[in-house]
Amino acid sequence: MKRFLSFVFLAFAIVFKAQSQEITIGLFPEINFPTGNASSISGIGFGGSLKAELGINDKYAITANGGYNLFIGKKYFGSRVPNIEAIPTKLGFKYYPTPDFYVEAQAGAAFYRSGFSKTSFIWSPGFGTRFKTGSGNNKLDFGLRYEAWANSSNSGITNLKTTSFGFVGLKLGYVFGL
Repeated sequence: MKRFLSFVFLAFAIVFKAQSQEITIGLFPEINFPTGNASSISGIGFGGSLKAELGINDKYAITANGGYNLFIGKKYFGSRVPNIEAIPTKLGFKYYPTPDFYVEAQAGAAFYRSGFSKTSFIWSPGFGTRFKTGSGNNKLDFGLRYEAWANSSNSGITNLKTTSFGFVGLKLGYVFGL
């Protein structure tokens, strides 16, 4: 999967660079707040990601994102729920209604290092804004998103069970123009 995503990113980079469109790479520390049933497992999560953005034009871009997330397990009656560690990978689409504000949608997979045993499907809508840092194309990027990691297990013909781990994520990162 990682090789496939690398190949797709490289192919898009070559195509869009040949058309002299903007390519950016961003580094993002993030803090995540579990919602719904996930909040009974963890109260807070931390992570970081690397995000590439390939501009189609001044309004639309394609994104590729990979990172690491750690959700700290809650403590109940002297016992701690196990931490959840995952490596999320996502591809997405970003729309800029104004030059500095964006909305985006991403989808991908979460590969667990601990906490869950199955790979989960990710879906994630979000929005954010960018601020110029002075010279060049480098910018600060502040974003807010909802993200859900969903998986299902079929334990019989009529017993399809779907579970979801959802959270609200805040990120503040630095974006480098290439």
